[in-house]
Amino acid sequence: MNSQLNWLIRSYLRWCPITEGKSQILTLTRNWIIPEDPIATFETKYRFRLKANLANLEHQYLYFYGTHDERYVITKLLKLIKPGDICWDIGANIGFYTCLLASRVAVCVSQSEECFQSGAVVAFEPAAQTCAYLHENVCLNQFANVTVVNKGLGDSMEQRHLYYSEAALAEGTASLKYAKGRAASEPVTLDTIDNLIRELPIPDFIKIDVEGYQLEVLRGGEYCLKTYAPLLMAELKDVGETNRADFREIEQYVAELGYQFYEIRKHSLKRCVHISDSKKRNFFLVNEDSPTFRRISPFLP
Repeated sequence: MNSQLNWLIRSYLRWCPITEGKSQILTLTRNWIIPEDPIATFETKYRFRLKANLANLEHQYLYFYGTHDERYVITKLLKLIKPGDICWDIGANIGFYTCLLASRVAVCVSQSEECFQSGAVVAFEPAAQTCAYLHENVCLNQFANVTVVNKGLGDSMEQRHLYYSEAALAEGTASLKYAKGRAASEPVTLDTIDNLIRELPIPDFIKIDVEGYQLEVLRGGEYCLKTYAPLLMAELKDVGETNRADFREIEQYVAELGYQFYEIRKHSLKRCVHISDSKKRNFFLVNEDSPTFRRISPFLP
C-alpha cells in the first residue's frame, strides 16, 4: 500500500465538497491504496473510530469516505436527533449509526463531583461475528451510553435463521427473510419492541434496517408505536427483493399505526403515499399528531 497516496485520496474523498468524479478516482487508485490486511481501524468524518473488514465493499466505503453512502440521511439525523434522546438502532451491523447516534445524544450533567450521562443508544445486531465488531467499536470509542443486544427484532420471541454470504464479512445485507443467493446462515434469537420496552428505555427514535423484515419489526412494536409515537427511520427498499405487494402491506399497517411516510431528499422531506412511487431507499415514518412531528416540520415544503 502507498501510504502517502492513501492519505491523499482518502482526504480528498472525505472533505472535497465536489462529489462528481470521486468514484472514478477511487476505482483507478484502489489497488494501490487499500491496506493488505483487510481488518482495519480508522477514524470517520464524525470523530469516532471504526474497526471493519475491508473485504466487505460496504466497509470499504466507510474506510475511504469516512462516512456511510446515505449522506442525506446522515445530514437529517444530525439535525433531528437531540442531546438526551433515547435511540434504538435495529440492525446495527458494525455500528456506524450506533456510534453516530451515541455521539449526538450524549450530554454530561454534573452533580457535585460526579458526571451522569443523559441520552442513550440501544443497538441490536443478531449475527454473532457482526455483533462482536459492533461491541468492539462501542468500546473503541468508550461510549458508556450504548447498550449492545445480540438479538434480532420481529413480531414474536423465537429462534430463526439469519442468512448471509460469509459470517466474517459482517454483511449489512444479512436477512431473516431472504435466503436466495446467501450461502450461509446461523440461528439467532428474536425479540419484540413491545417486550423489550419493559426493561429498556422507551425510544424517542428508532432506526430500522432489517433487509425485508420491516413489517415484522413494526408489528412487534404496535403498543410502543401507538402509545409513545417515536420517530422512525426505515430502509424500505432493500437489495431489490421487496415487491409491490410487500409495499402495500407495509403502507396499510403504517397507516393503522397512525404514521405517515416521508421521503428523504437532499435538502428536504416529502410526504410519500406509495413507497413504490419513490426512488429512495430510506424513509422517515412520523405520527403527525405527536410531538416528534415538530422535529421534521422545518424540512417540509
